[in-house]
Amino acid sequence: MTKTKPLTRIATLAVALAGLFAFTTDAALAQGQNGRGVGKQRVSISYYKVPPGKQDEWLALYKKYHKPIVEYGTRYSGGTSKIYVAGSHSRGVPWDFAIISIGPKPGEAVAKPKEKQLSRPELIRKLFPDLEDYVRGERARWALTIDHWDERYVELDPNEEPFSVYYPLVTKEAAGAVGSDE
Repeated sequence: MTKTKPLTRIATLAVALAGLFAFTTDAALAQGQNGRGVGKQRVSISYYKVPPGKQDEWLALYKKYHKPIVEYGTRYSGGTSKIYVAGSHSRGVPWDFAIISIGPKPGEAVAKPKEKQLSRPELIRKLFPDLEDYVRGERARWALTIDHWDERYVELDPNEEPFSVYYPLVTKEAAGAVGSDE
C-alpha cells in the first residue's frame, strides 16, 4: 500500500464533502420542483450585498445600466419590479438591496408593445450604443457586488390537497406543463 501525502488526503476529503453538501443542497431545493406554482403568479427576489459606503455608487450603476433592461422586461411581461433596502438597522442583514419582481396574474391580459420583442443582446445593443461604456459600467457594478443570489417563491395554498411540498400537485395547468421549468 502506498503512502499518500497528508495534503492529498485533505484535498480528497474536501472534494468528497463538497460533493455531499452540493447533493444535500440540491435535494433540499428539489422539493419546490413538484408541480406547485404552475398557473400562479410568479415572485422572485434578487439580493445584492455591496461593500460598506459603496451603496450609492452601486445604485447609480444599477440605475444607468441594469434598470432599463429590467423595465423593458416588465413592459413585455406585464409584471412589476421594485428595489428595496432594509427598513431598519437590523443585525446580520446579509443584503443591502432586494429587487422584488412580480409577474402578472395568470390569465391577466398583458398589453404588449407593438414592436417585436428584442433578445437580451439585441436590447443591450439598442439601449447602449456605446457598448464599451455599458461593459465598463456592468463590470464596475459587479465589482462592487460582494454577494448576489436570486430566490423564486412558489405560493402554497393551504386548501390544496395534498398540502405538502413533497407530494406533487397535479392540476390541468401542471399536467400541460410537463417538461417545463416550472
